[in-house]
Amino acid sequence: MTTTYNHIGSLRQKQLQELGAIVQNKPIVLDQNLITSGSLATAIGVALVLLEMLTTKENSNHIKEMMGF
Repeated sequence: MTTTYNHIGSLRQKQLQELGAIVQNKPIVLDQNLITSGSLATAIGVALVLLEMLTTKENSNHIKEMMGF
């Protein structure tokens, strides 16, 4: 499983790695159908990734533009 954890070099990040997680220092990580994010600040980004997964990239980009991103 690939995941994100927002605190680089922290105890929790090391524990995740010891349990077999592949920790990436990115705000949002997609591993097959599992989405993880580093903080609440990524909520809109996660929603757009999920929208793309459920519909199309074009639709996600259209909504993103309509939201002013």
